[in-house]
Amino acid sequence: MTLPKLINSALAFSVISGIMNILGIKLANTVTTNVTGLFSSSIQSWGNSYVFPIALASYIFLYLLGAVWGSWWYSSFHVRPVLWKKLVSPITNLSILLYGVLSQNPPVALLMFAMSNHNAFASNFTNYKIKPSQLTGLVMDMGVDIAKFNFENLPQQRCIKQNFIVRILIIIGFCIGGILAIYYTNWQLIWVAVAFYIALIGAIILGKF
Repeated sequence: MTLPKLINSALAFSVISGIMNILGIKLANTVTTNVTGLFSSSIQSWGNSYVFPIALASYIFLYLLGAVWGSWWYSSFHVRPVLWKKLVSPITNLSILLYGVLSQNPPVALLMFAMSNHNAFASNFTNYKIKPSQLTGLVMDMGVDIAKFNFENLPQQRCIKQNFIVRILIIIGFCIGGILAIYYTNWQLIWVAVAFYIALIGAIILGKF
């Protein structure tokens, strides 16, 4: 994927992650975009109930399942590149998000699955360059690249520069999405994610992604 496409994809995918992250926290009291945040926020509210560890394990399993689902279709597409296989993950998320915005009370379990699928799709189809909601890992990777930059040859330095740009844009996009959700905390904001997935499906059909 070319750098301009990576830049556009990084911003688009990360804005959606930022929106869904804040909506999940403020409206469902749950981090839906990553397991670390889910675990940390959940621990704070853990009382003496035996239900908590079961619920947490279930959410983590659903996040795992979403990654498996997105990655399975990616692998299947590369073994036999048929267009419909590339559309399965985006259509799955579009269906979940439409249900969420129309019901105005989307199940947290479905959001966990959808956001994991979202991350897996972006990561797989960009050769792991875009991880829309993994900000901790992104910042760590940036630090590693900065440290080793002067010790690499010119081609590798160019690659590091490109990766740095993409990672900065992911962080910016995530923050933009989060700010939007802070100032417009309503499930109706999911329509932005719905529009994103409609555009993504169109781009895939037209061979632009």
